[in-house]
Amino acid sequence: MLNSTLAGLTGGGVYALLGLCVVLTHRLVATVNFAMAALGATGAFTMVTLTDNGVSVWIALPVGVLAGAALSALLGAVLVRWFAGHSQNTKAAVTVAVYVAVMAGGLRLFGNNTTGAHTFPSPFEKPLFTVGGVVVPQSVLVTVVFAALIAGGVGLLLTRTRVGLRLQALSEQPGTAQVVGIPVARLAVCVWAAIGAVTTLVVVLAAPRLGGDFSSLGKLINTALAVAMLGAFRSLPLTVVGGLFLGCLEGFSASVEAIQKYQGVVPFLVILVLLWWRSRHEVWDTAHSR
Repeated sequence: MLNSTLAGLTGGGVYALLGLCVVLTHRLVATVNFAMAALGATGAFTMVTLTDNGVSVWIALPVGVLAGAALSALLGAVLVRWFAGHSQNTKAAVTVAVYVAVMAGGLRLFGNNTTGAHTFPSPFEKPLFTVGGVVVPQSVLVTVVFAALIAGGVGLLLTRTRVGLRLQALSEQPGTAQVVGIPVARLAVCVWAAIGAVTTLVVVLAAPRLGGDFSSLGKLINTALAVAMLGAFRSLPLTVVGGLFLGCLEGFSASVEAIQKYQGVVPFLVILVLLWWRSRHEVWDTAHSR
C-alpha cells in the first residue's frame, strides 16, 4: 500500500504543474480555462505526428509547443476581444464550448484510445531510486522541480518586477490598467500563450504514463481543476502540495482492490468534498454574521 502511494508521485508532479496552469490563468486573466488540457494535447499530438513521420524530436517538440501556445493565445484573443466585459462564468462557459469542439476535432484527427494511441518520447523514465521495490523514475524529480520553479519564479515575478506589477494590475483592475497605459490586451494574450506552451510540455511529459491517446490527455483538466481547488485557485505552494497529494491518493486507491476500478473518480470526489466543505463554511459564516 505504501509502495503504491509512493508510486503515485509519478503522476503527482504532473498534476501539480497542470494545477499551477489553471491557478495562474485564473489569477492573471480571471478565467477558469476548461479547454487548457485539450489545447495542450493538440500541441503534444502535433509533435508526435511529426516524430511519427521521421522528424527529429528536437524539431518536433518546439513546433508542438508553439502549436499549443498559438491555440491558447487564439482562445485568449477571442476572450479579450469579445468577452472582456463579461463575467467569469461566461468566460468559463466559452472555454467549455472550446473544450468540446477541440476534443471532438482531436479525436477525429488523432483517433481514440483504441485506434489513436501514439508512442511519445520518454527521456525521463529511467530509474531515479527504488523504495521497497517501487522504481521512482526521473520524471518525478523533473516535474516536482519544474513545479517548484514555476511557483517560486511566478511569485518573485509578481512581487519584484515591473512586468509582475503590470500582471497584477491586469488581474485585479484591467479597466484601470488600460487607462494608465498598460497594454492589457497584448499582455493577456501573452499570458495565454505562455500557459499554453507550459501545458503542452506537461502533457508531453504525462503522455507516456497515460498511454498516449488524445482522450485521456484532454481529460486531464478534471484532475487539474481538483488540484486548483486544493490551492483555492489562489495559492501556488498549496497547489503544488495538492497535486502531489492527489497523485499519492490516486496511487493509494490503485492498491485497494475494492476501489481500483473507480480510480478515475478520485478527482471528482475531491472536487465534491471541497465544494461541500466551502459551502458549509459560507453558511456558517453567514449565520454568525446576523
